[in-house]
Amino acid sequence: MRKGKLAGFAACAAILLFAGCSGSVEVGPVPTITPRPTVTPAPTPTPGAVAEQPGENGEVEEAGVYDTKQFKEYYEKENKLPELDEAYKDLFTVGIDALVIDVTEEERKAVIKEQFNSVSVKGDLSPNNIMDYETSKVAADKTRIALNFSGADVILKFAQENQIPVRGPKLITHEVPEWAFTKDLDRAQVTETVNEDGTTTKTIEYASPEVIKARMENYIKDVITYCNTNYPGLVVSWDILDDPINSAETNDNKVRSNYWYQGMGEDYYVTACQYARKYATADQKLFLSQIDLHLAATQKPAITMINSLKDQKLIDGVAIQGHYNPNVPNVFDMDDMFKNLAATGVELHVTEFYVDTNTNDMGDFDLTPEELLARGVKRYKALMTNLVNYEQKKGYDIVSITFEGLTDDTSYLNEPKEYFDEVSGERMFGVKLESYPYFFDAEMKVKDTFFAALGDKSIKGY
Repeated sequence: MRKGKLAGFAACAAILLFAGCSGSVEVGPVPTITPRPTVTPAPTPTPGAVAEQPGENGEVEEAGVYDTKQFKEYYEKENKLPELDEAYKDLFTVGIDALVIDVTEEERKAVIKEQFNSVSVKGDLSPNNIMDYETSKVAADKTRIALNFSGADVILKFAQENQIPVRGPKLITHEVPEWAFTKDLDRAQVTETVNEDGTTTKTIEYASPEVIKARMENYIKDVITYCNTNYPGLVVSWDILDDPINSAETNDNKVRSNYWYQGMGEDYYVTACQYARKYATADQKLFLSQIDLHLAATQKPAITMINSLKDQKLIDGVAIQGHYNPNVPNVFDMDDMFKNLAATGVELHVTEFYVDTNTNDMGDFDLTPEELLARGVKRYKALMTNLVNYEQKKGYDIVSITFEGLTDDTSYLNEPKEYFDEVSGERMFGVKLESYPYFFDAEMKVKDTFFAALGDKSIKGY
């Protein structure tokens, strides 16, 4: 089934260019705007026709490389990257989780505009980044958290100017600052106790359930309204819930006991979806985003929740978080996951897709960087081959795939953090073992993972 350059592109075609916007959460009337000129799409090449026609100098023409799948060879000859969105235009949208650096540095900007037909603003529209503590603390209204969109605006303006549709961020997540749930929006009402075993316990002086519920509504309303007012038609979907299932929970439905759960009760996730449906436009789709859906312990309660929310017309799809490594998931679990999720009848997206080249086994430390990268390359080839087969042969309609990042140095996997060193037996701080999860290195040099994700015939998968 052909989806064109983007599912939801019809909505994006109506996006209107807009001169500037404020980082304030206050929403006012939209200024007069000028419609974007109509762009006539280029004709679709006939499959296979160009592959056999050499160029003037005998080289393979660009259009033919999508038939031959000799992508790496083409790049080495032409010094031009084939395009991910072009390679998969008949299967699914290809997106990227963009950072501010990705849309401000010229080389990165060029790659995003060339390779992807969807952008996610996962990080810079997240609660941790836009919730403004200082302003919230002194505000008289304790039912509304002040927001600062300055970082998100950079990415949203880039997407608007380049007519690239946006997947909205995960709105209701467990990654929220603790002070957002306190009685007075005050960090002093979060205390931390060190236990005898060295672990810590945080105690929050919670606001009332009614106040936290009001904060949830205002937060969802303010984020959606800000984006829709300042960037009309740009955001085509919202990931409303982030990992609402945690198989380790003791409650019957395995609902994650996050701060929203603690402050409002188990049905917080239903309330969140109701608010999102209330404030989103009719053509914006709402998603439940979940990690570890290949695991039966997570998948079963997640499907129960998905079906319940779908029956209430509160979600339109599921975002399958693709956090993978060379071993996980295996092909059988992956196939089973897509089959069961497709059976729910909701739209399927794969998001945050990357391959961690580490498996967290001690044997990883015996491998050279080249060996780590090589197994990541094989894994990308295998995973993308599976996704294509699911779409083409098994009928699991995967509408969109969003890769988590552009260059390895921007991955959270390579951020210094505290860890336990199994060799020395001590707690350390730093990068335990560098990973190579993305398509480009820190110097924007393309890696074989890129060609593997394209399905290059010269690359073997697992």
